[in-house]
Amino acid sequence: MAWLKTLADTYDIYSDLAGVDKNGQAVLLPISHSTFNAQIEVTIDKDGNFVDAQKLEKGIGVVTVIPVTEDSAAKANGIVPHPLCDKLCYIAGDYTDYTGDDKRKYYDAYIAQLQSWAESDFTHPMVQAVYRYLVKGSLICDLTAKKALLLDDNGKLTDDIKIHGQGQTGANVRFRVFGAGKPQEIWKNQEIYKKYSAYYQQKSDKKRLCYVTGKMESCSDKHPSKIRNSVDKAKLISGNDKYGFTYRGRFTAKEQVVSVGYEVSQKAHNALKWLIQKQGYTRDESAIVCWLVNRNMSIPDMMKDSINAYRDVDDFDYDFDDIGIDDAVADNKHDTGKYIAEQFNNAVNGYAGKIKQDDKIAIIALDAATTGRLSVVYYDEMGGKQYIDAILNWQQHCKWRRTIKIEKSETANRKITCECTPAPRDMALAAFGTQRDKWLEAEGKLIRTTIKRLLPCITGKRAEIPYDIIRAAARRASMPQTMSDYIWYNDTLCVVCAMIRFNYEKGDRTMDNFLNDNINDRNVLFGRLLAVYDYMEQRAMLEYDESGKIKESRTTNAKRYWNAFSSRPARTFKTIKQNLVAYEKRLKDYQLKKFEEWTGEIMIHFTEKDFDNMALSEMYLLGYYQQMEYMKKAFQRKEE
Repeated sequence: MAWLKTLADTYDIYSDLAGVDKNGQAVLLPISHSTFNAQIEVTIDKDGNFVDAQKLEKGIGVVTVIPVTEDSAAKANGIVPHPLCDKLCYIAGDYTDYTGDDKRKYYDAYIAQLQSWAESDFTHPMVQAVYRYLVKGSLICDLTAKKALLLDDNGKLTDDIKIHGQGQTGANVRFRVFGAGKPQEIWKNQEIYKKYSAYYQQKSDKKRLCYVTGKMESCSDKHPSKIRNSVDKAKLISGNDKYGFTYRGRFTAKEQVVSVGYEVSQKAHNALKWLIQKQGYTRDESAIVCWLVNRNMSIPDMMKDSINAYRDVDDFDYDFDDIGIDDAVADNKHDTGKYIAEQFNNAVNGYAGKIKQDDKIAIIALDAATTGRLSVVYYDEMGGKQYIDAILNWQQHCKWRRTIKIEKSETANRKITCECTPAPRDMALAAFGTQRDKWLEAEGKLIRTTIKRLLPCITGKRAEIPYDIIRAAARRASMPQTMSDYIWYNDTLCVVCAMIRFNYEKGDRTMDNFLNDNINDRNVLFGRLLAVYDYMEQRAMLEYDESGKIKESRTTNAKRYWNAFSSRPARTFKTIKQNLVAYEKRLKDYQLKKFEEWTGEIMIHFTEKDFDNMALSEMYLLGYYQQMEYMKKAFQRKEE
């Protein structure tokens, strides 16, 4: 129950935002409210007279905050009207006349419920205006007169005409009421929110022990859905099994399993919905969100790569749309990525200094167990400084040089190349993804499971990335011929190197000294040797077109035999070496000399027993990458 209490506390912190629509951003729902997509908007005056009506265009503007009851919020079957805005069959007194479908009981239930609110101490003039209008029973007549609804040749409402993809008879309706000389949107009125919340809560008399607060409160048996999105039917808390009695053996009634106060449930679920919409990660049927509980301040997004993690953070002094990629930003143009990384780290450290010691961070991950059920698969709470320290440790040690797209950049498809931490999803795709078209894809459940397992690594609750994930990514990186060069290098090799780095850098060990510290490691030596032969063939095949651009060349022998090399290195080494003989003649003298020199430097560290066919560990990839980058820079300096 800790997550419910924390979410309810979060709601209290942000309660002044309840129902406030800020330029189409996510809305924190008031208590006893939900949303639906409206298809028709009706305008009336304060006396309940019809003024106008219109069909709404499909889009963001159709999402409408509406008052609900426990039953109406969870309705599937039966007669359960919403208190104010609803479907035509509930609010139109002439529905039967225009459809032939007898829904009089629906209308009567709706009108009786609306009348009770309109005549209570918690009423509002706009609510009274809607009641006075709808009790006339002329809604569909008025809508057809304004062409908001269309009739067939028999004068009946037809579902052959669609509004937002559904038949006219199922249209949702909302209201505007004239006040102070102009129509006011009833679904945005803060006073009405408060009036209805107070009205509905005072009606409840089901007092039980709330497991969250420990107090006797009005408890709810029906908890909100629409948690991940507006059409999400899955619930976090549900006990509607009246026949299977799944709780029998431990409990005699469902109320004994869980008992949550209505107000607490509303606050917690509404806060969770809002946080997911505002800053959550939702993909592959999962939802993950991390937030600052005790004050209104944005924090780094743990589900993004390190460059984009701070994109929406308040008081983060770094201009993402003015990242220096010009040659002039650094003394050496090849150090541009290093320059960017240094500037970014300075901004990160500046932001970290603004986190208070008593700040509280919460992280929750949800997954759909079934179509109608959500599970909390991960939950954690920690101090603000603890979280920031964990994030910084993650970003400092789980990073590699790769190309990253800057999200929400003013320049379309803006990309930079620098040392950065891959997003958890990037890691999952590197381990289990297959290239389709221009990107990696993988089965959704596998991605969700992998991301869930990475969360403790990010938060500092697990010291190392699970080895099976790294090994799977290493196997994918050992098959470069199955991907394009860019996807293999940037989205697979660089990502797995970052993961290996996180597990490697413990104590005094750093990646800066990796080659020296592992000078006699056969895995690293074989990786370096593979890089030499791969780059040697690349240089030998290097050709330029008339415009000076490098022509696309075929796959090297090193990449063709890569998977075999990782399994049987000594044997495959001989094959690759033999196939290189023809290419050596194409190299310039200084190039051939350098390759022979590098090969000799590597071979001298092999012992006879190490030069065998035992399968290589994932560490050979680090040896390959670092040797390759070292050689590229050496030739760049030579050729400038």
